[in-house]
This record gives sequence, C-alpha cells and structure tokens, in this order.
Amino acid sequence: MACVVVAEDNLDHQRVIAEVVRRLGHEVVVASDGREALEAVIDRRPDLLVADVDMPHLDGLELCHAVRADPRVAATPVVLITAYLLPGDPRLASTGALAVIGKPFGVPELTEALRTHLDAVPARMAEPSVAPSDPAFLEALLDTLDAGVAACDRDGRVVLVNRAMREFTTDGVADVSFGSLHDDGSPLRTHERALARALDGEEVKSAEVLTHDDLGRPRWYAVNATPVRDREGKVTGAVAAMHDVTTQYRTQQYQDCENQVLKVIADFPHANDAADRILTAIGDTLNWPYLRLWLVDDITDLLRPAGIYTAPGERPLPVPVSFARGVGLAGRCWEQAELIWVPDLRSPDSPVLPSMVAESSYRAAGAVPVHGGDRVVGVLTFFSYARQEPDPALAVLLTGLAALIGTFLEQRRAEVLALHLAAATDEYISLVGHELRTPLTSIGAYVDLIAESPDDASLGEVRELLDVVQRNNARLRDLVEKLLDLAALESGHAQLMVKPIDLAEIVGAAIDALVPSTEARRITIRSTLPPRLEMAGDGGRLRQVVDALLGNAIKFSQPDSVVTVSLEDEHGEIAVLTITDQGMGVAPSEQARLFRRLYRGGNARHTGIPGAGLGLALSRVVVERHRGSITLASQEQAGTKVTVRLPRSQD
Repeated sequence: MACVVVAEDNLDHQRVIAEVVRRLGHEVVVASDGREALEAVIDRRPDLLVADVDMPHLDGLELCHAVRADPRVAATPVVLITAYLLPGDPRLASTGALAVIGKPFGVPELTEALRTHLDAVPARMAEPSVAPSDPAFLEALLDTLDAGVAACDRDGRVVLVNRAMREFTTDGVADVSFGSLHDDGSPLRTHERALARALDGEEVKSAEVLTHDDLGRPRWYAVNATPVRDREGKVTGAVAAMHDVTTQYRTQQYQDCENQVLKVIADFPHANDAADRILTAIGDTLNWPYLRLWLVDDITDLLRPAGIYTAPGERPLPVPVSFARGVGLAGRCWEQAELIWVPDLRSPDSPVLPSMVAESSYRAAGAVPVHGGDRVVGVLTFFSYARQEPDPALAVLLTGLAALIGTFLEQRRAEVLALHLAAATDEYISLVGHELRTPLTSIGAYVDLIAESPDDASLGEVRELLDVVQRNNARLRDLVEKLLDLAALESGHAQLMVKPIDLAEIVGAAIDALVPSTEARRITIRSTLPPRLEMAGDGGRLRQVVDALLGNAIKFSQPDSVVTVSLEDEHGEIAVLTITDQGMGVAPSEQARLFRRLYRGGNARHTGIPGAGLGLALSRVVVERHRGSITLASQEQAGTKVTVRLPRSQD
C-alpha cells in the first residue's frame, strides 16, 4: 500500500481524487492548501503527491519547488492537476512532475493516470535491494535532484555536495559555505551562511541568495538548511539545499517593470519628460544602467534621441546625434524591425559602434523596435554590465513595453492634433467669415451708393465708387482662388511635380524679382547662396514659398533695414533656407497660429499692411508635402526669422 498526499482546495475535486486513490487500494492524506500539503509531505514522506496548480498560500508550482528544495523529500514523485495552465506550459515542465492532468477530468481518466504511477511504487515494507546508507546509493540519489544539496560535519567541514550544487556554485564546496551574496550583492557574513546558521541550531527557510555564473550572469536561489542532531538532540552537522528560483524572480521582476511603466503612463500622460520617466521605470526595475529612446525624424529620415535614463553615478555614453538606417545598434534594429541581442559588445559581429564600446565598460546591450501602426517609429536601446543572452520571457516583455511606448506616443500625438484641429477649426470659421465679409461689405455698400445715385449721373461721377467695387471683387476672387489652391494641396488633389531642380537658382530669381519693391523702400537684401544646390522638388511650388516668405520679410520691414537670406547644404541631406528681417516681429502668443489659414498677427491687422494671411499657410503645406519643416522665431520690434528645411531627396 502506497501513501498519497492529495493537495486540492476545491472540496468536491478533493473528494473525487481521494476516492479514486482509495479504490486503487492506497492510503490518502488530504490537504486544502499548498502550505498544509508541504507539511504533510515532510511529515508522511508519501510515495506520490497529487497537487492542484491553483491553490492558496502555496500554489502547485511553488509547492513542487519547495519539495524539490528540501533534501528530505526532494525525490517525491508529483502529479499535477490544472485548469489554470495548459499542459504544455514550460512552467509545468520546470517542476519535474511525472504527469499533468487537465481539468475537467473524468474518473476513468484520473484512475488510469494514477494507477500508472502508483503501480510502479514498491510496497512500503519491501526490503530495499540497496541499503540507503550505501555511499553509492546516496550519491546516485542526490545527483538525480534538481536542488543543490550539501552537508557539513560538526566542525563545519563540507563532507557532501551533489552535482546540482557543484553546478550552482561553480567551484563547488567553497561557494556553498563561503561564496554567497545578499540579493543586493554584498557578501554574507559567516554567521549568516546557511550551513553555519544550521550548525548553530537554526532552521533556515527560503533564504534568498544572489550569485553569478561563469559568464557574470546573476542567478537567484532559495536556500533551506537544517541541523542534524543525534538521539540526545546534539547538533552533529548540517544539511543545506539550494533551489534555482531565477525564473520565478525574473517573472516577478518583469511583472513589476510592466506595472511601473503602466503607472507612469497613467500618472504622467501629458508630462514633457514622460519618455524619460518610462525609461527610468524600466532601468530601475530591470537593473539596467543605461537606456535610450530614439524616434524617427520624418524630415531627415534619421533616428534622433527622444529620452534617456542613466543610473545614478553612471556616465552617459558618447552617442552620435543621430543614426541612419542600418548604422549602429539602433539603426540596425530600425532596419530589421526586430529585437536585437548583443550578449558581448566586444565580439567581432557586435553592431554597437566601436567608439561607444571603447568609451564604456558595459558588457551587453540590446535594442527593440517601437512600432506606431504598421511602421517603426523609434528604437529603444539598453546596456548592461551583465552578459545578456536572448531570453524569450524578456523578449516578450520588451516587445510589450515597446508597444506601450508606441501607443503612448501615437495617443499623445493624436490628442495634440485633436486639440489643435478643434482650435484651428473654430478660428478658421471666424477668419473666413471676416475675410469674406470685409470685401463683400465694401462691394454691397458701394453698389448701394451707385444704385442710389441720380439716374442722370455720369460714369465719371460714380467711377470712384466702381473702383472700390472692382478692387474688393479682385481681392475676393484672389482670396477664393488661394483658398481653393491651399485646400487642393492639403487634400492631395493637387499633386507636386517633383523633378531635379536647382534651389539656389529659384531663391536667386525670387530675390531679383523683388528688387524694385525693396529699392523703393530703401530695404537691402543680403544673400548668401551656393553656386548650385540641387534637390528633388516642385520648382513652381517652392518658388511660391520663397516669394511668400521674402514678400512677408520685406512687407513687414522698416525702411532702411536689412533682410538676410541664406541657403545652406546640411550634411548633403538637407537644404536649409533662412530668411531674417528686422521688422515689427510677432508676439509669442501668436507665433504658433501664423501658419494657419487666414490668420494674421494683431500688429499686421491694425497697421493697414495688406495681406490675406495665406502666404505662411501655403508655405507650410508645400514644405510638408516635400517632407520638410518650416519654423518661425520672432521678437516684437526686433524682427522675424523663418527657417525651412527640405530633404534633398524625395525617395
């Protein structure tokens, strides 16, 4: 007759399993939670443990690990029953269970499964063919255990160590009693070591220990130790068992990391330093000293830094200001759109730039792409002092975190765009009404005056009135045409005619065309242009941009002032056009709205300077259609500087 411990918190299931065991002719000990089951296993030393995975206090997985970590019962066979995990789950395999029975189960299925294992159990009273005290027997038994086991005599000399312990502690005996560390990396003092504590009569339960393997990777262990006593109760030695709990530790660490990132996203959704806070949460929980978030700059098609985390006391890495696709660790990850592991920065095939490797003492690194929709919008890179081998669980975590970051960035962008759109729509409706009503008012009023003129009034007498009508009609027609042109560009109905052009020639021609208007007001244009600056673009549309920007600069400049125009090539990739005037400038509160349709600064509206507020709006759309950017910096009464950056290639 075999002894079977049944650990099941569901009483109905517990009764069924117990009844099946009894019908098979064996003794049953029942337990309703994992802690009670562990006590029963240690007390009864059963021939089989049948345990449910989902239980209070200790679940089935934790119960198995606790059993394996205790040398007295480590060899106990286990059958797991689960409705929580699928039978193929790797966490089940790590327990060393003989079998896994899924719920729901039938009595015939359960009976057959338990009979298979119980029939193999020898009678409890049968005489063993090998004496348990035989050294060969003990050595073979201990070497079959996943838990590391060591024993010492009354003087503290290690007299027994099994295969697993030698593997756990690299140099075997010495590490068992002398080489362990606290989980913060500090060394244990003599009286804290498990065997020493057990020799002092202490029962050590699940003490956590951090060590490092030959490659410098951290490993976490749970240690149990117990004193060995003679019949009089005197301590004659001690036994310690170590169980590798790195997987459990990492699982909890990864969960904590995800929770911390989610907390940052929930608590600081609009903070300017939200990216840095996210990286800090990752670095702190995963013990990585350096992380960097890179985002794709759509204008230059380069990766540029958007967030950084450097652990206290760490020196930032000397990184470039940008990465091209395929260059360096970040560029390689961007190009491949998949997670990259670099276990050793100094290996010949390492994608990390040699200059960065030479300036750091990090050992390993990695990069994960950040997706926004169906494209890569950024890359998260990390560096570590410990060798970082590819880890499937960590890969799942990093991929999930990158997805959270991508979603967070897209959501913030959408929120900002929605706010701007709402404000711009309201403002646009108001401005359209104003710009249309003003000429219509003039047209209508002067037509009324003409209509009220005497029937015998000559054309000469009403010519001045007709001139007002004609002028406002032309203004209204010009406004409508520009609005339609702008709408066509924004909607994509008006296509760019992209071909090789010389931007220096276009800017020079625009300057020459404005010479008469500048001479009349004694305004000087100082230009710095290269002989040629070739790029791909729509020459006609870009001439519109240059005309509008130069026209504004001259229009708002004071007499006897200077307008400066420069055109430069930036690293062979970007054409940079800068136009600076010494005019009236724009208030800071209005600068962000100048690129909206029909918007004009307050100082322009109230000085009688003509304009419809469409030049900058049209310039913005044309530049953006060329995948470029346009920015404006201004100071009241000091002037305005407009900078246009255009990629030279439209590929």
